[in-house]
Amino acid sequence: MKKIEITLSDKQYLTIKNEIENCSKSNIDEATLTGFRFIVSEYFPGISSLEFEMHKKIDLGDVNWQIVDSE
Repeated sequence: MKKIEITLSDKQYLTIKNEIENCSKSNIDEATLTGFRFIVSEYFPGISSLEFEMHKKIDLGDVNWQIVDSE
């Protein structure tokens, strides 16, 4: 099996964590269901950025990612 691994800074992690918590609370209060998505864009080899979108789109900036063989 293969995995996609994205390395986050502490700030990026906290931004995602806080947004999920806040939006999930809002979803419960409003009785709605929403998901979220991650968008990794690679502009040139080694130059990538990550966006997180739940209720709004957040540009998280530069990230490192790789496809890993988990066997």
